[in-house]
Amino acid sequence: MSSPRQIGLAVTRIEGRDKVTGRARYTADTVVDGLAYATVVQSEIAHGIVTVESLRESAERAAAAPGALHVVTPLNCPVLHRLPDDVTFDLPMERRPPLSDLTVQHVGQHMAVVVADSPENATHAASLFDLRYEVQPAVLGIDEVLGATPAPDEKDGQIRYGSYLPDHFVKLDEEKLQDHRGPRDEPTGAVRTDVSYTTPLNAHYPIELSATIAQWDGDLLTVHDSTRWITGERAALAAYLGIPEPHVRVIAPLVGGAFGSKSFLWMHVVLCAVAAREIGRPVKLVLTRNQMFSSTGHRPRTRQQIRLVADDDGALSSIEHHTVTETSTVAHFCEPAGLSSRILYRTPRLVVSHRTARINAPTPCFMRGPGEAPGLFALESAMDELAVDLGMDPLELRIRNHADADQASGKPWSGKHLLDCYDVGARRFGWEKRPLEPRSLSDNGIQLGWGMATATYPGRRMPASCSVTTAADGSVRFASATHEIGTGVRTAMCQVAADATGLSLSSVTFDSGDSLFPDAPYSGASQTTATVGSAVHAAATRWVDRLRAVLTADESTPFHGAGDIRIVDGEVVSASHRMAVAEVIANGGKRYLDELSFTVSVDGGQQRDSVSQSFGAHFCEVEVDEEIGRATVTRWVAVMDCGRVLNPALARNQVMGGITFGVGMALLEQVPYDTRTSQLIGEYYVPTHADRPDFDITFVDEPDFGLDPIGARGIGEIGACGVAAAVANAIFHATGRRIRDLPITLEQLMIHDVASQGS
Repeated sequence: MSSPRQIGLAVTRIEGRDKVTGRARYTADTVVDGLAYATVVQSEIAHGIVTVESLRESAERAAAAPGALHVVTPLNCPVLHRLPDDVTFDLPMERRPPLSDLTVQHVGQHMAVVVADSPENATHAASLFDLRYEVQPAVLGIDEVLGATPAPDEKDGQIRYGSYLPDHFVKLDEEKLQDHRGPRDEPTGAVRTDVSYTTPLNAHYPIELSATIAQWDGDLLTVHDSTRWITGERAALAAYLGIPEPHVRVIAPLVGGAFGSKSFLWMHVVLCAVAAREIGRPVKLVLTRNQMFSSTGHRPRTRQQIRLVADDDGALSSIEHHTVTETSTVAHFCEPAGLSSRILYRTPRLVVSHRTARINAPTPCFMRGPGEAPGLFALESAMDELAVDLGMDPLELRIRNHADADQASGKPWSGKHLLDCYDVGARRFGWEKRPLEPRSLSDNGIQLGWGMATATYPGRRMPASCSVTTAADGSVRFASATHEIGTGVRTAMCQVAADATGLSLSSVTFDSGDSLFPDAPYSGASQTTATVGSAVHAAATRWVDRLRAVLTADESTPFHGAGDIRIVDGEVVSASHRMAVAEVIANGGKRYLDELSFTVSVDGGQQRDSVSQSFGAHFCEVEVDEEIGRATVTRWVAVMDCGRVLNPALARNQVMGGITFGVGMALLEQVPYDTRTSQLIGEYYVPTHADRPDFDITFVDEPDFGLDPIGARGIGEIGACGVAAAVANAIFHATGRRIRDLPITLEQLMIHDVASQGS
């Protein structure tokens, strides 16, 4: 007999009812006595120096406004410390502390913090700022950087100019951003595709605005923040403020969307903590929607060049993928668009490069599918173009170049079922009915097109810890300093814990969102399930081992000396006895509770013999009304190979969300701004329910125990990867127009003379 399995069931998310009834509480909902309210003042120029006189005069006006309590500017801000180099050299954490000098490095840079007794009074006082600047020439684009001699660095390298060639993606040394394998020179081939693609600046645009509440109790700081890296924020805050890390507590019980924007410590959080310390009372700061465009990261623009060489049969002999992208002058970040090209298709020659230009713009950061989302738009569009040049079905071309092993390391995959994804997806979509020629399908004057693309994203895992606390009633609480960002992590972790302990789902809980819990990494890069799930599984397994040990050693129990004790559906079972776990623990008293409460840490599961990677296939149908330039995604089939699916409802929702995200990237999303001033103009459009296609989402559902003991890989990112290319490829099939610049706008679709505009 064994316990009913929880993994694999579509368990309703634990916090779901609270969310739909309005009882869920996010950072801005937190009740703290004696709150003051802050708002930030932002720069209106891209580059220059703010004058001391205008700062002083503005601060005096704001301080005299009704309800104003304090104003912090570069003239009176307490000294903030620089972050360690090992944090800033490959993460998007700003080298220059906020309000530490008078220079302006981008539009929207924080220039002051105004604190008042109400949000309205703080906003009014901030509006009294009238800053004047010594305007300096701003570098606003890639070409301006690459075509000029860079200015010298400033402030001992805190401010940097020019461009550089980054070596690797964040802390992942093996994910090389400069890679050359095979022959030095490009081979000759029967078919050659050499094309350029661009992606625009994208904003995360989560529903929940970034919000912070900072409160000091002597020299102890408590910060409530909408963050998805509690432990990283604790370390960065301590470093900026020059206080011991144990003196900082970060709380984030629920995060209302992020997509990458809440993965790092942003400057408004530091300034909120400074303001609270200065006035001696708690301070709440909620960014406005407009302020988030310049204050919490974005996906930077990319320009990508793809060169593919293949023989007459479509076998690739060379792949080159060159990316130029942007970062700010005060922090590092490189959009790693070429990473997928290193591993996705078999080729004897590969060249991947990335160059990052420092411009006068806010710091970019991770955004859902960092690297893979824009990179696969280019690679998968180029593969479609190559297929057209070969007169070959795009799916067949991908199958012929399937990579049976990881080309970057030479190691086998720990589990790969991409060919199954292609097969299942094609059959469910009806791909065999797709005509090769574009403009072959129409319906009442509306052009129809079918497109597809491959999806891929790494299977990642990092070290994590989990605590276990057993209560007298037999319930067991697991806890880790991870985050509930709306993906159902608490639910999935309870399923893991219930299966590993043999307890019922109602007997286990999982707590997150507090830095007092054992450490966990940021919730991003599709690693939380594998990372925290491994810690929960290890803790649950140890709990069972300890319970067995105390029972067999306890002469007062009927299980003394038994060698076959199991935990089945909340009961302790041996060959001759059965007793509820709650009863056993109650009888054992404090000694049992102490033995069954502990903390477990696990490593990152170093993969020495294999590599974990998730794969998938997207198939989509679009309708294009060329009379009005409207493209509508009507039908979507996706098949994903993401290891073991812990909760199919949560997994399907994740993929649906990722596809919707990718549809927005393809057809709608770009931050509108004045190219001369960098000021925001217009609106930022995202998909709504009206833009939702009919979804058919399935999973291969084969466990990958090479990554973790529960066999799961993350799902959050891969749904968005390859989506934009599938849409663009379907639009080409519908119209014969090859669009290589995102987003695909109505102007691009309203061209009637197909022959005149080329492909």
